[in-house]
This record gives sequence, C-alpha cells and structure tokens, in this order.
Amino acid sequence: MQNADHTLARKSVNLEVESTVGSASRFPFPTRELARKELSWDRFAARIPEEDKERVIDLAWSKGERAAHMVFEESNGQSDFFKICKDAGMTIIKKDIDCVYGNQRYFSDYVSGTKEITLYEQSCVLWAKQNQLEPHEAQNLILMHEFFHVLETTRLGLTSKEYTVPLITIGPCKLGKTGIHALSEIAAHAFTNTYYELLHNISGTGGNNES
Repeated sequence: MQNADHTLARKSVNLEVESTVGSASRFPFPTRELARKELSWDRFAARIPEEDKERVIDLAWSKGERAAHMVFEESNGQSDFFKICKDAGMTIIKKDIDCVYGNQRYFSDYVSGTKEITLYEQSCVLWAKQNQLEPHEAQNLILMHEFFHVLETTRLGLTSKEYTVPLITIGPCKLGKTGIHALSEIAAHAFTNTYYELLHNISGTGGNNES
C-alpha cells in the first residue's frame, strides 16, 4: 500500500509512535527538525551513507517549500484545499471508516495516476481530536499534505526517486536501484508547513516544532 512506484497512501502514522510526532506541538505535521526521524523509518534508510542523509533531507525539504510558494502564488493565497483539489480536477471521496492496516492508521489515500483522493473520516476525526482541531480543518490540512503528492505525479516528479540506493546488496555486489519513500513524505511535510506559514504570515514554523 505504500509502494512509491504505484500507490501514494499518505498521512499515515505508526500507532506505536503516533504520540511522538507532532501531537503536542502547535502545528500537527512533522517539521524540518523531525525529518531525520522520518527518514529513519524508511526500510531502505540504512543503505544511505551517513554523509548523504542531511543533503537528501535538504533536497526533499527544499522541493516541498518551493512547491508551496508555487501553489500559494498560483491560487492567490487560497486556503481551501477542497477547492484547490477540485480546481486541479481531483475528486474527493469520503469514507466513514477508521482505516487501519496492521500497525498503521491511514487518513487519506491517493493512487498515482488517478483523479481521486480518499479521506477516511473516522481516522481524520481521531487525528483532529488529538491535535485539538475542528474536523473540517483537520481534513483540509490532510488534503494540503496529500495535494503535494498529486503535484509529484502531475508536475514535479516523485521526490522518492531523486535519490536511489541499491535494491539488493550481497557482499560487494549491488543489484538494482530503489528510491527512498520517506523523501516524498518529508517534502510533503515541508509543503504543508510552508503553506501554513504563508497563510498565517508566520516565519520559521518549520524549525521550532520539536517537543
């Protein structure tokens, strides 16, 4: 469900670590200071040389920031991502369920190449309560995050493919290549943080959120 080549099932949390990611902060998405933690959860993160990690995080974060400025300018500062998605030709589907697979809760789903974003309403309500948000506000923020992934597949290219590591390593032999899924998530967090800053005329939200 989280294969970066085919399905972008985003804004999910590991239920064991849910309370450590933004739940007590003034902004409910991970910031730049938490990007290394996000990267560490990727199953291929151990294959990234230590000296490359900050560089690829910066690459992904900068891409999300630039995209936020682009959309903010193109939409004339529109805050309603239901409208932004609709204007982009997307259909929002709401399902009244708490979407949990294994140890992951999913709030939204976007399959690359489609024109649909699915919101899982009960999951969104739980996230809204955790972050002291109104349900519609929570859904709008989740759509904000999700819209970046739409941009990846329609205009920007997948951030996960901008840095690759060997798919299989057997001794000195390295076979195939795979992207880093977490980089798309880091870029989406940057997009959401930056857009939120632009809407609220805030400077530097992205660096002050770790608690």
